[in-house]
Amino acid sequence: MRTKILLFFVVISIFIRCKSHNSEILNIPGSIFQYTLEGNGPYIVTFTGSENLGRSLYSNRLRDHVTFIHADPQLMAASSLDTLTMNSVIDDIERVRLYLGVERISIMGHSMFGPVPLEYALKYPEHTKWSILSGALPFTTKLAFDLSRAYWDSSATLERKAIRDENLRHLLNDTVNKSISEKFWDQYKADVPMRFADPNFDMSGLEEAGRGSTNMAFVNRFWGVVLNNYDNSSKYQGINTPVLVISGKYDFGAPYFLWKDFGKNMPDYTFHIFEDAGHNPMLEVPDKFDQLLIDWISSHK
Repeated sequence: MRTKILLFFVVISIFIRCKSHNSEILNIPGSIFQYTLEGNGPYIVTFTGSENLGRSLYSNRLRDHVTFIHADPQLMAASSLDTLTMNSVIDDIERVRLYLGVERISIMGHSMFGPVPLEYALKYPEHTKWSILSGALPFTTKLAFDLSRAYWDSSATLERKAIRDENLRHLLNDTVNKSISEKFWDQYKADVPMRFADPNFDMSGLEEAGRGSTNMAFVNRFWGVVLNNYDNSSKYQGINTPVLVISGKYDFGAPYFLWKDFGKNMPDYTFHIFEDAGHNPMLEVPDKFDQLLIDWISSHK
């Protein structure tokens, strides 16, 4: 009887641990990122800029369906940072796959990290399960930014523009000495009308997760060097593994129309636009975002 009771509590404790999504740091030899695992289900490596951001962006509901592996550059060695390339990022994901001992792995990239899932699929097609992108640009040439500016100029309402102008005036009047990370998030807050359907969206939760956990040296290297004038869009057309691209109508920094016909030559390409969201639909319309991802994953098992 005592053995049965003990076994019962062991089973219950395992169930509780699984449902509470306890995180686990993966100690992968030679990796340039720290990877933290949490959730239940197929593995998805996430690139958002930090572990804290990844955990803040994606809901617990999703953690019941997938196992997130958050790539965190917070503790990246200076030697890795100085030589960082897209290829070194892709090879680091391959280290994760080999460490876990799985045949295929999925990658989800948000915002500036959108190209990462596509680049992995190009280099390791036989080991790619899914490529998922949100709030991303298909290329980072001058043309992309010209089109983004034109979209803002022609489609943003006068009210939306006025709110951003006021935000920028407040930002210019803030003369307090701040860190690079603090200045980055101050600018992000000022640009809320360009990034969210609600031009007054409260992004304090996202800011709290990002401040102090964003490795700005890495962000500047990745955005300013690795992605400077970056365009592999013609190569991406040869990707044969499933690709899901998620955009928001009110994302004026990464216009949805750049993606609409992007995958017309891909055998398994899905494009979805949220009419009531912007750059971060997982925060703005979390239930819709979750259901879209769950349904898409279920149809691509």
